[in-house]
Amino acid sequence: MMSVPDSDTLRTARTFAEEIAWEAGRVTLQYFKQEFTVEHKADKSPVTEADREAETVLRDRILSRYPNHAVLGEELGESGTAGSPFTWVLDPIDGTKSFVKGVPLYCVLIALLHQQQPILGVIHNPALDETVSAATGLGCTFQGNPARVSTVHSLSEAWVMLTDPADMARVQPDFGRRLYQTAGHVRTWADAYGYLMVATGRAEVMLDPVMNLWDIAPLKPVIEEAGGRFTDINGNDNATGTSALATNALVHDAVLALRSGG
Repeated sequence: MMSVPDSDTLRTARTFAEEIAWEAGRVTLQYFKQEFTVEHKADKSPVTEADREAETVLRDRILSRYPNHAVLGEELGESGTAGSPFTWVLDPIDGTKSFVKGVPLYCVLIALLHQQQPILGVIHNPALDETVSAATGLGCTFQGNPARVSTVHSLSEAWVMLTDPADMARVQPDFGRRLYQTAGHVRTWADAYGYLMVATGRAEVMLDPVMNLWDIAPLKPVIEEAGGRFTDINGNDNATGTSALATNALVHDAVLALRSGG
């Protein structure tokens, strides 16, 4: 079994991660609803100067504090100490499509991996100034107070979050159709903000059929430490996979049954 750093080390790292997420968020707010250049990467996803500047702030702060750690970010790749057991994973603006349209539901994502497994996660929404953070064995907090998932038992009463229903229809059409027909409510308050919603008890389900490491790495600590359940959409306990399903745990099996055709 993976040995986890002691609680004092984790608590210090979590506080640091919350601080730098807020700092990076302030950078993004300087651009939010302003005029800026939007470029497109090879996969056609948008990127802006705000993404790059915020990630630079995060990298500089991390490597100043933890010079022997590695860093992996969506925009600027790898840096730091190769082969370190500790890797910080960064997404400076999760939800860039929302960001460029002036939608305030984008987030700064930070994770700390130990031996390739996430032990710390932060989701910070700059525009609403909301932060959830968690570390293994230390619980999940929202605005500094304990965060817990909801107690809704029935999927027919659940609030389900999706990043993009059109993408769901393309990638998982049958699963999507069954989910839309069964869930009580389906909304697109999305990207990482949907996981923040689940962790704080304001939604029961958030899922993404396609994910990258920087999208997914912070999520498992946040959801599980808040009392929820986190797997991929096939039910595998995979914290660094290519899809994500987060729930309040009580409706998780019901969602997986829809995925399998039940």
